[in-house]
Amino acid sequence: MPSAMRTLARALSLVVFALHQPPAAGQALDCAGYDSQIWAQSVYETDPVGFAALDPDGNGFACEELPSGAAPALWTTQVPSGSQPVALVEVTDGDTIRVDVEGKEERVRLILIDAPETRDPNNPPECFGQEATSYLSWLLSLSGDLYLETDVSDRDQFGRLLRYVWLDFGGGEVYLVNEALVRAGYAAFSTFPPDVRYVEEIREAGQFAREHGYGLWSGCITDVEGDTNELSGNQGIDAEPGTEADPVPTAPEPPPEQVVITDPASAFGCEPSYPDVCIPPSPPDLDCGDVAYGSFTVYPPDPHRFDGDYDGVGCEG
Repeated sequence: MPSAMRTLARALSLVVFALHQPPAAGQALDCAGYDSQIWAQSVYETDPVGFAALDPDGNGFACEELPSGAAPALWTTQVPSGSQPVALVEVTDGDTIRVDVEGKEERVRLILIDAPETRDPNNPPECFGQEATSYLSWLLSLSGDLYLETDVSDRDQFGRLLRYVWLDFGGGEVYLVNEALVRAGYAAFSTFPPDVRYVEEIREAGQFAREHGYGLWSGCITDVEGDTNELSGNQGIDAEPGTEADPVPTAPEPPPEQVVITDPASAFGCEPSYPDVCIPPSPPDLDCGDVAYGSFTVYPPDPHRFDGDYDGVGCEG
């Protein structure tokens, strides 16, 4: 074979190899290896060819039968060295917690994110605020070891620690909780210079949530930055660090009417958090008295908050 032809053949073989590299190490090839749709979807999109078994019907959505859940950090299998172990005391809202740090209770503000407000004394809870709080409470209730990681700043003007929060379940399954909240759509990406260590990871998580309509991207009236919730500063997930995103005004809408569900299967889609019954997704927010079911299985994130004691059973009694 002439040398030019050999060179061309070798180049083409390299292209084919590059397009069919083995799947990412450590990630399951089928849905049985995942406990959440968001995790499976995140892995699938890193290599749709290598992880094709996660999308058997080829519609672009991985493991659709799984509850939405949460995704661990895909870029690391361990908590960063120097992170400080802490114990959870309380979840305040979707981006603030209280922890015990060596016997001292501290308030912690998760950085690079902003969740809907629930405790503003001058305003009612914002859209998806209660859901964000419930989701963070659920995630941090799943045992695992809790750690805080410092970036540049130590505290904000309110005296709260500014931190990344890590959750380690062992075996290489670790969650950057800040990123997991944004990826699942329970908080928006927001830059807080100079604390931008994970800005690219969390910006990508925001793009992922927006593209797939997770959380507030489907359940609230949002502008292009995910600003349903009066979020301030750099909320645009497409904005570069250090830039301000202009808010896009949206007309206020009246709150949805409370709905009594009599035949949900024929009228609505079914929320996957409740696999044993067919209950429509939020909004509107439903109470146990609005549905004709009791003592049914509940998976996170439980958008209607039927499982108040987090025991996996909704509307008991």
